[in-house]
Amino acid sequence: MLKPPILFRKTPLVLTVCLLLIGLVACGTSTPMASASAGGARPTTATTDSLLRRAKSLIREATDKGSIDSLKQARAVAERATDDSENRALAHYYVGLADFRMINQIPEDDEDRREPVIEDAIGHLKRATEIDATMADAWALLSGCYGQMMGMTPMQGMSLGPKSSEAMNEAKERGPDNPRVWIVDGTSDFYTPSMFGGDKEQALKKFKKAARLAEQESTDDPLMPNWGHAEAYAWIGIAHMDAERYDQARSAFERALDLNSDYGWVKQILLPKAKEKQS
Repeated sequence: MLKPPILFRKTPLVLTVCLLLIGLVACGTSTPMASASAGGARPTTATTDSLLRRAKSLIREATDKGSIDSLKQARAVAERATDDSENRALAHYYVGLADFRMINQIPEDDEDRREPVIEDAIGHLKRATEIDATMADAWALLSGCYGQMMGMTPMQGMSLGPKSSEAMNEAKERGPDNPRVWIVDGTSDFYTPSMFGGDKEQALKKFKKAARLAEQESTDDPLMPNWGHAEAYAWIGIAHMDAERYDQARSAFERALDLNSDYGWVKQILLPKAKEKQS
């Protein structure tokens, strides 16, 4: 069953004292951490390229449909590519991205199932940044995952908060024009209470910036991340909904579906809610 993603509802990026925050797609009892390549032969670069293409495609399809099983499959495919020296960082990133999407499918109150997935995502994203410190996408997701963990374990806020902030600073330095960086940063602003520095209108500005950057983004390498265009408009719509600007919210959600007609979160949840509010 498709459900709206939790995403960064518990992920303040800069405020370590913000430990009581309000919270993107329910899974089975198994966790996704088992190695898919254990005992297998080291893949060639051509094989790795094929694996990464498949993982990337599966993650998008699973996110659109809200399929936890497809996300687990995508994670296993990406992990098989982590032995390849040329694309190892990217492979670790896609493992982390699959985990990241899974985190948002597990119920918020099921911490026993969420925590190991978050930890796995953090491990792979850290590895990606260790291999390639210029990977802004990995830094941004790492920041978000630290925030997710902080929301689950407030007592670790004093250590996780700075880690989340440092990762986001690295993401902005490495990819100031990366739309996914601004989506992550904007959602933190959106869900952080104003008393702790949150600002929903500032978040909206960041979502709009992400949408503009995504419009301009040109990715020649089909293996590289390029998600975020439709997602930016989804968040623009959410920000307008929150401010009771329902006409603008509906326009944003319709724009998201123009970009990705299979976007289940928008099609099945967000746009119908905006229409209901308009009526």
